[in-house]
Amino acid sequence: MTLHHLMAARTARFVFCLISTLIAGAFHVSAQKFVVAPFNFNIQNGSYTPASTDAKALAAVKTEIPAQTFMDKPDPDLSLIYPRPGGILLFKSMKKTDEAHIAGKLVNPSLAIVDTIFHNQVYNQKVNGQDNFTFDLWYSVVIDGKHYYTDFRPHTFDYRYPLVYHKQLFMVASQDRGYDMYADKGYPEYFHIAVFDMQNGGIKTRFVSEELPFQYGNEFLDESDNVIKSQYNEKDHTFRIEIEGLNETYKGIWDGKVLKHLNN
Repeated sequence: MTLHHLMAARTARFVFCLISTLIAGAFHVSAQKFVVAPFNFNIQNGSYTPASTDAKALAAVKTEIPAQTFMDKPDPDLSLIYPRPGGILLFKSMKKTDEAHIAGKLVNPSLAIVDTIFHNQVYNQKVNGQDNFTFDLWYSVVIDGKHYYTDFRPHTFDYRYPLVYHKQLFMVASQDRGYDMYADKGYPEYFHIAVFDMQNGGIKTRFVSEELPFQYGNEFLDESDNVIKSQYNEKDHTFRIEIEGLNETYKGIWDGKVLKHLNN
């Protein structure tokens, strides 16, 4: 076996071991995640105002929490937190009205592990005769080993593909918007592409896209639906991906360094 083939074989074994760990949690919620009151049907009149995106509180907070960009042992409950412009607040507890419980603000995309989801309350308010549901829904997340609380919804990784030549992991993340009283189930939107360098069994963030320029529109995104299609070109080592929505389809190509949108 030549040196080239030996290195290729070792790389393939490394990628296989890493992806075997990652892929287990790609489309199913891990049993390790704890859900508190998953369906609270004691619906109250009114609406919920998220605390993590409160503009006044964000402007007053100066402490920035560093984003996690490396994980030495990827967890099945791995998520992506992609903050809005200006950042989101992370809390020491769910006591959102107590300023002392604000840990700081996260301004950059971060890896995170969701360990608990708190479904506290469902609210409904009629808007133009239509039901408008909002949710007091909180997440306990771990960023670089530290626990925080937020009512900003993390993005889940819907698709993972190992790019062996580039030693990268290509992933698609989205944020479930929910429907009716089901707060965090269905209608994924706000898609992002994230690419990670694979390093000694761990992953390090290389690239996270802005929100992809398309609307998905379908109720669910599942591996069996085959709505995400991809093709790897061995000649130029480019990777094409399509996400087929209800009325729109996103098309893009990644060359190992740059993501190019092909829709226009």
